[in-house]
Amino acid sequence: MTSPLFEAQSTGGVTARGGFEYQDSYLLQQIPLYLSQGAFSHVVSELVGDIEVRYHRPAGGTYCVTYEAKGYQLSEKELWDEIDRFLELYGEAKDEYVQFVLVCTDYLSKLDALLSKLKRLRGPGASLNTDSAFRNSAEADILESIVKLGRSREIAQFVLDRVSFIKYNSSDVSGGFVGMLTNHLPTVADMKGREQVAFQAACKQLVDSSINGCVTRVALEAALVESAPSIAMAWMATPTTVYLTAGPVRGIEDLALNVADFNGDSRGALGAAAWRDLQHRLVSLGTFIKTSRMRQAIKVSAKQRMSLACLVGFVFSATRGFTLQMEHNDGQSHDTAKHDRATISFFTEGRIAAQQDGIDGVVSISFPTSSREDVLASTSGAPLEGAPKLFLESTMPVGDSSVLNTAVADAKDALVAFRGKHQLERIHLFVKAPSFFAMTLGHRLNGVGEVLLYDWVGGSYQQTAKIS
Repeated sequence: MTSPLFEAQSTGGVTARGGFEYQDSYLLQQIPLYLSQGAFSHVVSELVGDIEVRYHRPAGGTYCVTYEAKGYQLSEKELWDEIDRFLELYGEAKDEYVQFVLVCTDYLSKLDALLSKLKRLRGPGASLNTDSAFRNSAEADILESIVKLGRSREIAQFVLDRVSFIKYNSSDVSGGFVGMLTNHLPTVADMKGREQVAFQAACKQLVDSSINGCVTRVALEAALVESAPSIAMAWMATPTTVYLTAGPVRGIEDLALNVADFNGDSRGALGAAAWRDLQHRLVSLGTFIKTSRMRQAIKVSAKQRMSLACLVGFVFSATRGFTLQMEHNDGQSHDTAKHDRATISFFTEGRIAAQQDGIDGVVSISFPTSSREDVLASTSGAPLEGAPKLFLESTMPVGDSSVLNTAVADAKDALVAFRGKHQLERIHLFVKAPSFFAMTLGHRLNGVGEVLLYDWVGGSYQQTAKIS
């Protein structure tokens, strides 16, 4: 059996590269779009498809969007032959080759109605609920339209789910490239004209090499910084957005994880394995960010439950070189790259001495209201009843980043001292505070050994994640 990698359709472009200016022009013009997509990893030409754009896959490896780019109007037979080929690729690697795009100068007029319906469904229609009656009727209409063109139900469903159609004119690549820069990378909108020219030339050189190997995101970002020194600092400060979603993740272009279970009412019953798997996925995502770009700032919503917020901060920690730009309620935000501190003592300390020797200690951090009684009730049995306990409490609000930094620094110093004094191997941590405090504490929580996190769920504290 011949692998798709070695089929004539895959290798033909390698030996006839001179005739492929159209697909190179299209790829060149799309680079600003790809750089705006957080999960974009790399692109290669003439592997299995004309162009393959790769995106981070949370379970490991990459997802692939496969393009066939033809610089002419396809005949009806040519179009459906390409779609048949797409379906074959999908059938052989469903977890890798997941989306397909056909690019050409124009399509036959008999396809206009179908393409218009697809465009409307995937454009404004994307706002419809998945169980919407209007969505269902639109999808049924599209399926019937494809069947009426003489195609099977299988092909019709495949087109609806996974195939896109793009018209592209390559007559003004330079203008199109600049327009894509402006539309998709607003951070670099002030790039000087000569810098735009230099960046486009650097990208073209990389595209020309895409036949021989991968054009990586990090290479494209390096070309941007080198070509445009006037905006280099602004670009390097641009954060990568990580989306923590409350439901299934749609699309592959963004860096996103479904964390609904870890914010839900059953999070205390998920078990260690589920929390460990989430941590592994976050670590994988962080590793991808570290290796795929020079920028290490992460933008994330801090509106999470305590354990999840602390875990996210821990994975994207300062010791790993990350900074966090955390969004919270009412437009409030905090940036861990800002290190100024308020000249205050944020916490008052309360202690209960150890009643027995052991490796476990209890730390409760609560403000602006105390959780001491709830923590005592939750630790009244073995093995924590006789463990040493530290209570950090405050009535002060966190008004700005300087107060947040002071609160986090004071809490960490107290944790380290408490652990050292009692020679603890494990700290049981209870946090009742604004979630951006929990995320920032996790971000700076190194040097304290193993930490078990607890969340208030259903009227009591329940153990959730372990970090160390």
